[in-house]
Amino acid sequence: DETNQRLEAENNLAAYRQEADEATLARLDLERKIESLEEEIRFLRKIHEEEVRELQEQLAQQQVHVEMDVAKPDLTAALREIRTQYEAMASSNMHEAEEWYRSKFADLNDAAARNAEL
Repeated sequence: DETNQRLEAENNLAAYRQEADEATLARLDLERKIESLEEEIRFLRKIHEEEVRELQEQLAQQQVHVEMDVAKPDLTAALREIRTQYEAMASSNMHEAEEWYRSKFADLNDAAARNAEL
């Protein structure tokens, strides 16, 4: 009877050792999987950060482009206003020059008429 108990205990011990070895192998396999997944997470995080940075740069460029497009009509309107002001000044100067010319021409005609009478 003791022999049977001893054999049974040895068989149980061998089975427990086998299970312990299998559990150790499973643990090592899971640790490798964890390392692999952590490395993949780091890689994906790095890619994600780069994509976010690129998108932020694109967004900033688009905002600059939109601001430039919005500024163009204001610039065009300002240039139109300046042109209108200069055209008005040119027209006013032209009238003043014509008046001055007529005045001087009339003075010269008067002077010529006086000289002709002499």
